[in-house]
Amino acid sequence: MTIINILPIKWFGDKNAYMNSPVRIITVGLNPSDKEFREKDGEPYSSRLRFPDYIIGDDVSLENALNNYFEKNPYRKWFNAGFEPLLNGMNASFYSCDAFKNRAIHTDICSPWATDPTWMNLLLKDRRKMFEEGFQLWKDLVKELSPDIILFSIPNEYVKNLLIGGISELCQISTTKDGIQRKSPIIIRKGTYGKAIAVFGKTRNVPFGSLGKEQKKELGKIIQEFYHS
Repeated sequence: MTIINILPIKWFGDKNAYMNSPVRIITVGLNPSDKEFREKDGEPYSSRLRFPDYIIGDDVSLENALNNYFEKNPYRKWFNAGFEPLLNGMNASFYSCDAFKNRAIHTDICSPWATDPTWMNLLLKDRRKMFEEGFQLWKDLVKELSPDIILFSIPNEYVKNLLIGGISELCQISTTKDGIQRKSPIIIRKGTYGKAIAVFGKTRNVPFGSLGKEQKKELGKIIQEFYHS
């Protein structure tokens, strides 16, 4: 296992814009991808790829680099295919855009460090060791961020570590992105984490990956309506 310890990615996105949003929304994955530090396997790791504002050992530059992430060279293939359409349906975005009132940021529940191989391919003992530290860091960050809505796309084994209240069904999605009837509907669940509404969807390559782009936007509208109800 290689821990890519160039810099800890405590969050992705403009925290200041997030804090000033009418609705504070955070998204949650497992840990950062090695693609944050290299485009292709075998290339050397570098903070210059997506965090050009970072100066080694400078905490101020680290925060600036994290805040500016989506304005530089973000890993669009993952974020745009995953959470972004869902956020757009909630009148939110990771990106600075006049079309949306709310700025969201992304967090990782297991660790702020990228790894090679990816998280689910690590040895169990290595995952447990990193999670012990990373989960506490995540909880401390969420306390600081005080979100209104949290969008989780993580395995159930990590959901079980959260003190989620009142888990119940939010909605069912019975068709594919092409309008074909599914054998079994996708069930989206909701609950509460602290004062925030928590919404849970499965990852399939990307967050909420079983849903098409337009389905994610519609789900975002459902979540927004539930929040305001």
